[in-house]
Amino acid sequence: MGASLGRCIGVGSVLGSLAVVACHPAKITPQGDADRIVITEEMIAKSGGQNAWEVLRRTAPQIAFGENRNGQATGMTRRGRSSLVLNDSPMVIIDGARNQDIKALQSLPASTLMSIEILTGIEGTTYYGTDAVGGVIVIKTKTGGQ
Repeated sequence: MGASLGRCIGVGSVLGSLAVVACHPAKITPQGDADRIVITEEMIAKSGGQNAWEVLRRTAPQIAFGENRNGQATGMTRRGRSSLVLNDSPMVIIDGARNQDIKALQSLPASTLMSIEILTGIEGTTYYGTDAVGGVIVIKTKTGGQ
């Protein structure tokens, strides 16, 4: 019939015989919820990427990737609205340790990756503080930092 409107809060006002209702649109969630995207080991293998950088480029359309003429990583930013004041680059966590060097993703073989979790700015700041306003990329390897 029609699309689901999601969760309706209640009657906001009545205009003649027309009731105005505030509705929250239904969320479309790929895996879990929209604030957290998980790239599984199977998805990593299917991506065909040789390293973590290539896997992310092929599986994370919400991130814009910067490279120089030689194909070396120069930076990442989230797509969509940005801030002139805040750093929009996603924070990168590899096996529980924050990684400042974006080029390290090119030296991390895809065959060693167990999962990649991408958190939005809101979800990222909840767990990692205000430095994570641009989101967080949590990479777990098969060795787990051993």
